[in-house]
Amino acid sequence: MSSELFEHCIAEAATVAENVYFHVLGEPTLHPGFGHFLKKLEVTPLKLNLTTNGTTIARVSERLLECPAVRQVNFSTHAYAELPREPALTYLQDVLDFCKMANAVRPDLYINLRLWNVGDDSSDAWNRTMLAKVGEAFGSNIELGHFCSRHKSFNVTGRIYLHQDSRFEWPSASSSTERLPVTSSPTERSDGGDPSITSTNYSVWIPSGQSPSRMTAAGTCRALDTHVAILHDGRVVACCLDHSGQITLGKITDQSLAEILDSPTATNLREGFKKHELRHPFCQSCSFCKRFGK
Repeated sequence: MSSELFEHCIAEAATVAENVYFHVLGEPTLHPGFGHFLKKLEVTPLKLNLTTNGTTIARVSERLLECPAVRQVNFSTHAYAELPREPALTYLQDVLDFCKMANAVRPDLYINLRLWNVGDDSSDAWNRTMLAKVGEAFGSNIELGHFCSRHKSFNVTGRIYLHQDSRFEWPSASSSTERLPVTSSPTERSDGGDPSITSTNYSVWIPSGQSPSRMTAAGTCRALDTHVAILHDGRVVACCLDHSGQITLGKITDQSLAEILDSPTATNLREGFKKHELRHPFCQSCSFCKRFGK
């Protein structure tokens, strides 16, 4: 995302939101304009929630702690379970050092240490190692056995939390589904979205081998209620998990964010969520919808 587009995005975001989030596949702190983006946020009322894998935190820690716009930092420490032990421990130590520094100089800063792989046997060894290291650093005693579906966050100290959850799979409109016939022929959409999904007519997807009567598309989501996402090229999508623009609602350079959120497509999706209907195949394949339904 260019600096010009970013400034346009935050100007639009400030009209409808209080917080912005830097994340969605990739490491935000590696963007060449990361420091510039922080400075631009400082002159707006918006607060930043950053999600990072923490591998660069030693390099950007000072900049983050000095920026009053930074409200929360989420560390995806579950990613270290897939790394060799030595670099994983190095990165974790950098994260813990940042936590200690933040606790001293920015006690208002929220920090989440994420372990979103509970139940994955291959990650158990790393998870136990991480919890032991957190315990050593802050004198806490948190074990994997404390995790349950209704008790996911544990206060380590101050505003530092450990957040546990099951492994998350990125949703996609997979090839293992079939589309039922629609009443009108799909036409190419100017916003680049799925041509079969229009503002008034959603094609219905069902698992292969199942009849329409057995289709399960029940569920809800907070997308378009608590959040919306803007991709690197300015496309506005319903949620931050839609990194490839499966549900493109419009483009921030062509319309205001308020207009896009009030579009027929966005309205149709919102109405579906209120009725516990997942009206798009992308939503039907998303495990986060199951979390919201609990």
